[in-house]
Amino acid sequence: MASKAKKSDKEMGTDEQSERTVNPASRRPLVLVAVVLVSIIMVGSILLPSLSAIVSGMKASSSSADGSDVASSDSAAATTSSYMDQLDSRYSATASSLESKLEANPDDAASLINLANTYLTWGDMARNYASTDDEQAHVTDLLQKAEGYYDTYLASNDAKAAHVNRALCQYYLGDTDGAIAALEQFCAGTADYAPAWANLGMIYEDAGETDKATDAYNKALEVDPDDTCGMKSFVTSKLQSITSSDAATDTTADAE
Repeated sequence: MASKAKKSDKEMGTDEQSERTVNPASRRPLVLVAVVLVSIIMVGSILLPSLSAIVSGMKASSSSADGSDVASSDSAAATTSSYMDQLDSRYSATASSLESKLEANPDDAASLINLANTYLTWGDMARNYASTDDEQAHVTDLLQKAEGYYDTYLASNDAKAAHVNRALCQYYLGDTDGAIAALEQFCAGTADYAPAWANLGMIYEDAGETDKATDAYNKALEVDPDDTCGMKSFVTSKLQSITSSDAATDTTADAE
């Protein structure tokens, strides 16, 4: 959720955003916020952190019989709709500008990767607010565009961050198995990239593969002992969380 060795490769240009460490899924909004913020700190990119934590407070409704539940629902829907409109207005302007640059110069790698990153962030943020079928379809369209632009970029630029972000597109689109397979393959060939291991660990954890998640998190620490990517704090926190959860489970089992 993101979600850090996110330093962009030379060919990506100074404007490129390094891949974000994503939280194990929109089902865990607070974790996603922490993950994405970790990435932002790592690379000062054009992308903004996910606001999924805010969303959780938008959909509350009362159950009174006097109609206050309807008013609450309408208010939440209006707030969400307003935010979605603002989000679309904000990112559509950026995307249009980058698409114009790319149209003028198809070989502009910097505009291409920034366009992919823009659509990924736009889709990531929008998915936390999408509540209607049309909005969900809009999110899918945004993430598919991001995926396509990453594919185009990767066809001529072997950038680590782009590989990881491409896998995150799959993850956000609901293809958890595909995202895991992509990151496993990437890590097999590029074992020294901590953000890839961290993202793989988070997706494993979200899928319930706690042992694999632990191994991936530890690998992230192992390949970056000097914390060059700034992942140590986040990964350590995740490992501690898993350990605490396991201990709580054992205590409950003993009590029974």
